[in-house]
Amino acid sequence: MRIENYVGLALAALCFAACQSDTYYIKGEAQGLADGTVVYLAEAEGTQRVLDSLVVSDGRFSGEGAATDDAPLFCKLYPKGHADGGLLFFLVTGNIYAELSAERGASRVSGSKINNQWQALNDTVGKYDARLRELFSADSLAPRNVYAETARIYSTLSQRISETAQRNSDNALGRFISSHYSPK
Repeated sequence: MRIENYVGLALAALCFAACQSDTYYIKGEAQGLADGTVVYLAEAEGTQRVLDSLVVSDGRFSGEGAATDDAPLFCKLYPKGHADGGLLFFLVTGNIYAELSAERGASRVSGSKINNQWQALNDTVGKYDARLRELFSADSLAPRNVYAETARIYSTLSQRISETAQRNSDNALGRFISSHYSPK
């Protein structure tokens, strides 16, 4: 093979890689969903336009499409007929791994820095939510203590959300928190 062929092959590979830079790849698990179930990828805000539909096969699904890290969409992945539930995440370039669960609050996302941070924030919120539910499910003869503990939990949770926004001030997650959350 001549040197010109190597150069041509290298240029073709670079062009192909450059064309792929704005692509997202979603792979996921859908435990409890039957084969053939359609899973929709839609905008989570605004028009909630459906961007793609994926089909579950052997408990798994996958898809790919165009995305941009400059303005990632906040999206929702949900099974047909369950638009009120599903998994919220940011549609960014690269790999996204989604675990859809029928159990409320048990779905998970990973794969990119933004989605890893988003999942960590959701885990934190879930932990404090569980503490609040436990606090209010117990009989208490000391309402002042319950109020003080509630205020402490809420304050800590607000601090964790603000810390996440600060750590991500340079990306879509930080902008999302700043525009959707205002501590009281």
